[in-house]
Amino acid sequence: MTDPLDEKPGADGRAQAPESYTWPLLALLVMILPQVLVPSSYRVGPPLVVPILETAAFFTMAAIAALPGAVPVRARPILMAALGVLAAANVLAAVRLSALVLDGGFQRHHYSADRLLIAGAMLLASNLITYGVLYWQLDGGGPSGRLTSAKSRCRDFEFPQLSAREGVSPPWQPRFADYLYVAYTNIVAFSPTDTVPWSRRAKGLMTLQSISALTVLIVVLARVINILPS
Repeated sequence: MTDPLDEKPGADGRAQAPESYTWPLLALLVMILPQVLVPSSYRVGPPLVVPILETAAFFTMAAIAALPGAVPVRARPILMAALGVLAAANVLAAVRLSALVLDGGFQRHHYSADRLLIAGAMLLASNLITYGVLYWQLDGGGPSGRLTSAKSRCRDFEFPQLSAREGVSPPWQPRFADYLYVAYTNIVAFSPTDTVPWSRRAKGLMTLQSISALTVLIVVLARVINILPS
């Protein structure tokens, strides 16, 4: 298995093949497994429908990635729909956790601060990976589309390297790790940092991600502070 982060430019200075799906699929596994493997006595897991939807999206992406060559154009709507389901599942889990805390569910069930922190951490990890994969697949038509549409006007995100290395051969191309970093900074800063969203859909997704993460952080931390002894 070749390193999916290893770029091999061809004679024209462009990568010969689109980025592998290995790292995104591994990231999705990292997101799903804790929700299934961590015993319920140590956490407040998301609704069962959430890991089921995430698993379905994982196998959808794996099946499309297994096709020879670049991802077919006709398969992109299916792939984007699967990633949209992941984003919806993350919002659903965040709303459930917030409602459970705000209506006194943690007091009735005697949930500890540790369980609440684990629930919040899993939700934030799910948020990070879900939107990282979504941004990676959305920007400029995905890994394949970015190879054929390298101009900035075709992009949903403007990375500083795209301007700094303009005209340099081989041209810089963002990889999955770059989009994961964009998702991470949007969680901790609640706004864009070095990478700017250009399209309305990118701005909308970053807003949704930030609101979801902010809600979980405020609700979880407020409740934990209330639970911990003074």
